[in-house]
Amino acid sequence: MIPHLSVPDTKLVHREALLKAKMNHVFDKKLGKTNWSIESRDNVKWITVNLNNDLLLLSTESSSDHDKIVQKILSILQISHRPD
Repeated sequence: MIPHLSVPDTKLVHREALLKAKMNHVFDKKLGKTNWSIESRDNVKWITVNLNNDLLLLSTESSSDHDKIVQKILSILQISHRPD
C-alpha cells in the first residue's frame, strides 16, 4: 500500500474529521446522534465511526462497499446502533 498523504496531511485529515464530528452534535436533539459518516472522493473513501466519545477513522478504496465495512466493524466491536 502506498499512502496518498504525508504524515502532516494525515494529521490534518484527522483534525478535520474530529471537527466535523463535533459540528454534527448541533443536530443531535432533532435528528439523533451520528452513528457513522462517509466521505467519498475520487481516490478514497473516508469512514468515520462514532464510538461515544471516540472516533474510529478508516480509509478504503473508492470502490469499496462502505456499508458492509461499517457493519462488520460494528459487529466486531459488538455495537448496535439502536435508539436508546
